[in-house]
Amino acid sequence: MFEKRNILITGATSGIGKALASFLVKDVNTCVYGIGRDEEKIQDLIGFENFNFVKFDLFNVEEIENLFKSTLDIKFNGFVHCAGLEETLPISLYTQDRVQRIFTLNVFSAIEILRNLSKKKYSTESASFILLSSVMGELGQPGKIGYCASKSALLGLTRSLALELAKRKIRVNSVSPGIVNTPLTQKLFEQLEEDNKKRIIGMHPIGIGESEDVVYLIDYLLSEKSKWVTGQNIKIDGGYSIQ
Repeated sequence: MFEKRNILITGATSGIGKALASFLVKDVNTCVYGIGRDEEKIQDLIGFENFNFVKFDLFNVEEIENLFKSTLDIKFNGFVHCAGLEETLPISLYTQDRVQRIFTLNVFSAIEILRNLSKKKYSTESASFILLSSVMGELGQPGKIGYCASKSALLGLTRSLALELAKRKIRVNSVSPGIVNTPLTQKLFEQLEEDNKKRIIGMHPIGIGESEDVVYLIDYLLSEKSKWVTGQNIKIDGGYSIQ
């Protein structure tokens, strides 16, 4: 008999977050708590007894502590921060408010969730926390200073918190995907000319990835198979970053 585990996922209504939730609920010994804003996007998961939809807007960072007290008052074995905001804009048009908005969702909400999860009442010993960064957190890209800076911040957060929580054997790692075939990517490609689309795909030597490719890596990091892995940023980008 396997011990049941509780996994908390942000951004669970789309992209990698939803793919991860869909994958984990197939394990009857895993209870998934998915945070998102639009329940309509996740109707196919509502029928699973071990899936719990948590309707919440992560931009309301100041309300996260109350969310734990009212709705998430259990011990979690794992946490995956998939929620994120991306924006392409030249620096001449950037404002402090725009950068603040990106950091609020991508970084500050994660820090506040982790602040609560660091308490013994909300996490088990040897839990695993994973932050979804991006290859852009290291490599950069024109017009994405807010996004790249926020994803880079997650890398620093990963290393620092891994050391701080090591005394409880809690592991903290980040995963940095390249371009993954998600609804947002498809929407982006629809707006691009065919030459630009081919150029972006060509930047990934073995092609762009699928959400499931990233999910398998996250599943490994959530499992006991990775019990000696902490403070690491693992790129999964089809070779994008080695060129």
